Amino acid sequence: MQRDKSLLDRILLALRAEIQASMTDLQLGKALGNVEPSRLAHHLLLLQDHGLVEKTPNIAWRLTWNGHDRADASLSR
Repeated sequence: MQRDKSLLDRILLALRAEIQASMTDLQLGKALGNVEPSRLAHHLLLLQDHGLVEKTPNIAWRLTWNGHDRADASLSR
C-alpha cells in the first residue's frame, strides 16, 4: 500500500479537533468519511512509527507532542 500524505494529514487534523483528545479506529473512520478500514489502520501505524500518534490504554489513538506540532504545521500551509 502506498503512503498517502493527504490522508496522514487528515488523520492528524481529525485527532487535533477531537474534544475528547483521543479517537478509536471507528470514530476516526466516521470523521474521515469513506476510508477503507485497512487503509486507515496502515496509515495510523505509519504515524505511530513516526512518533506522531500513540494508542491509549483504552484502545484509542491520541496525538503525541510531535503530532500536535505536525498538525499545527499542516494548518499553517
